Amino acid sequence: MADFDLSAYLGVFLDEVDEQLQILDSEILVLEQHPEKIETIQNIFRAAHTLKGSSASMGFEQMKEFTHYLENVFDQVRNQKLAVTPKLVDVIFESIDFIKVLKDGILNGNLDEINIQPYVDKLNEFHPQEMNDEEIQNAKPSKDQIITELDDYTKNVVISGLAFGHNALEVSIKLSNEALMKNVRALLIHNNLKEAGEIVAAFPSIDEMEKSEGFEGEMIFILLTMQTKQEILEMINQISDIKHVNINQITEENMNLHQKELAVPSQKTQLEQVLEEKPVGNQKAKINPTVRVDVDKLEHLMNLVGELVIDQTRLVDVRGRLADRDTRQEDDMETLDEVTNHLSRVITELQEGMMKTRMLPIEQLFNRFPRMVRDTTQKANKEIDFVMTGKETELDRTLIEEISDPIIHLLRNSIDHGIEPADERERIGKSRKGKIELRAAHEENHIVISIRDDGKGIDPDKIKQTAINKGTISEEEAAKLDDKEAMFLIFKSGISTAEKITDISGRGVGMDIVRAHIEKLNGLIDIDSTIGVGTTFTIKLPLTLAIISSLLVKFGQKTFAIPLVNVLEIIRLNKEDIQTIKEKEVGLVRGRVLPLVRMKEKLGLDPSEEAAEEKKREFVIVVGIADKRIGIIADKTIGNQEIVIKSLGPYIGSPPYIAGATIMGDGSVALILDVSSVVREQGTQDTETATDNKRKELEDERQFVTFKLDTEEYGIDIQRAKDIVSVPAMTKVVNAPKDLLGIINLRGKMLPVIDLRRKFNLQEQSQTKKSRIIVVENNQHDVGFLVDEVTQVLKTTNSLIEQPPSGSQYNHSNLIKGISKLEDRVVIILEFNEILQSINLQDLPAELVSQP
Repeated sequence: MADFDLSAYLGVFLDEVDEQLQILDSEILVLEQHPEKIETIQNIFRAAHTLKGSSASMGFEQMKEFTHYLENVFDQVRNQKLAVTPKLVDVIFESIDFIKVLKDGILNGNLDEINIQPYVDKLNEFHPQEMNDEEIQNAKPSKDQIITELDDYTKNVVISGLAFGHNALEVSIKLSNEALMKNVRALLIHNNLKEAGEIVAAFPSIDEMEKSEGFEGEMIFILLTMQTKQEILEMINQISDIKHVNINQITEENMNLHQKELAVPSQKTQLEQVLEEKPVGNQKAKINPTVRVDVDKLEHLMNLVGELVIDQTRLVDVRGRLADRDTRQEDDMETLDEVTNHLSRVITELQEGMMKTRMLPIEQLFNRFPRMVRDTTQKANKEIDFVMTGKETELDRTLIEEISDPIIHLLRNSIDHGIEPADERERIGKSRKGKIELRAAHEENHIVISIRDDGKGIDPDKIKQTAINKGTISEEEAAKLDDKEAMFLIFKSGISTAEKITDISGRGVGMDIVRAHIEKLNGLIDIDSTIGVGTTFTIKLPLTLAIISSLLVKFGQKTFAIPLVNVLEIIRLNKEDIQTIKEKEVGLVRGRVLPLVRMKEKLGLDPSEEAAEEKKREFVIVVGIADKRIGIIADKTIGNQEIVIKSLGPYIGSPPYIAGATIMGDGSVALILDVSSVVREQGTQDTETATDNKRKELEDERQFVTFKLDTEEYGIDIQRAKDIVSVPAMTKVVNAPKDLLGIINLRGKMLPVIDLRRKFNLQEQSQTKKSRIIVVENNQHDVGFLVDEVTQVLKTTNSLIEQPPSGSQYNHSNLIKGISKLEDRVVIILEFNEILQSINLQDLPAELVSQP
């Protein structure tokens, strides 16, 4: 049989190296704080042993030899022959970094050129002599007795080998139950033994070991070799996922003894018995099986999902245009309507599922930082407690790599000139050890990452003075800035709060890059700082960069998309509210001056026919990046839409103010506005008061799904509306309550449908193509409500919802929560808890109640 080809498993090996190095990094940080924790020491030794075994199996001698020396150090720590000291921890971390260099050498093909001796010498300072083999020798049986019955041919080969001075060994091995690809491990063992001598026989045969089915990971080799039992045992132990090893010396006596024993158990039973008695101490920790998918394949699937989204948008567009025509094909329209709704639901679920395959726990990013914080803390000669929360929060894999550098820079800044030295903290009444907290959490369709320290905070006056000295702003401009605006000056190039330059930070280079990097990802960064208390940097990012929600607008005759993450609000400004200051248009919005940008002119577009006429009011889309705000004047707003981001390609390149393109429902191309470039050029800093006002508005906002029954319009809290579907075929129920119309099949589950017209004692009316069923969630049951028409999602505030006046026709009903008065209509807000209680779902047969 030809030697087994290991090159196909290089990717798996490199992934395992990364995994074990991450374990070593995190566990050694724990060991430094708690040297007595046995479990931590075992985890460290197991990781080092796995690294040594994997590299030996793959034939990377440099890495195998170096990890062997590192493993010996860990073994001395495990056996309490070596104390954990700061010097030892530093050398171990240097060794881990050197293993990463060796890994890069494997990737670059120059592993053999790397000299490991300087790092081996550092490790040898802690173990000048190789460890003895007492523990392994103790595992030897007092008298070798082979468990395999050999045929005559094998006996003759063994006897000939013994005559020439070879050692004849029976090598019994059992793999760990959790080992993946047991057949591959067996072939690795076979290849290693073949290099050590001649394999006379193997049980099961090599062909059986190659089969993934039926092979349980137990094997016996008959080996002729010039090496000793101990050398063979050490060689086998270099392979990971081995549970038990037993090696017996074969002699002519024990071969014949085995022949004389008639009443012997079966081979498998004896093998299991011997292996159970001979445990090998180093077992790999149980790992949940995972499937690694090529990123290129995921990107291809993502593009296909994007095309589906485009087709779905076009189908909706066709349905809308057909509905506007005077057609009598109502049945076809209803069918098209039903298919469109179904396709929308399927594509939404497919899109969400596809997004989840791209999502990874941010723990993979966060686990890199404790080691960096520890090293930086030592360089700065400070004492810091580093805390991470929200590591289970998921983020798009592309963003995980992109956001790493900005977080590292912010952490280093917090350590170097955020946290005070221990003596200074003690003098001002703080604990000697500073605290830095790295936190991640989801907020709607965004992820929010915050870096908070309890240091000295940012002094806005000091920032102003630095900016004046650097010539970034004048004294007159500095006098007009409030504290919040002054703090944002640190994002200007050359501005730093450090009193002296160190090799960590202080040159004023980096914060401007951090901000630019985050804005490139359609993100926002904010600062909140109090002198003497601490500073918090908050980064807000979209969950993905592939498909985004956007606002479609018209500039002239062209359609543009503005990412909704950057849209703060849409307002209408009267002509008299727009003024010109220093040849630039500004608008007065709630007492704040807002710079206005006419993108139509900036992009050189032809004016639309509507724009040619004199307008009394202008559409203004207020957008923002970080602390800056501008108003973009548009000719028309079209609505919100999920769009697929497409690159413009190398031929077109990167035009000013354009971030990409997308394909619309009618097949036309709409350009995506690069809000960050427009805001950086034209924006003004927002004030803390305006931010607070906006936050209060958002907290007070309420959303309702509104629908019609007869001539009245009603609303239900959007959080109660689980789904809205067209009316499919409905099955009547015998002896049903009077309000129950029937049941429908909703994605494989039976859903009872209540007629709200009957519930409100309104005259019955035949269903139309506008009729809809609103699915409402109620504890453990879903219930559908038939309505005449769903009108919109109404956004309002608590202050605009009134209680029915006394004497009103609405005041007597406990089903009504309030009334929202709009410009031209009244919406009755329903109390659906009361409606659901009055239906008495318990009276329905159990099989008619849908389980969510």
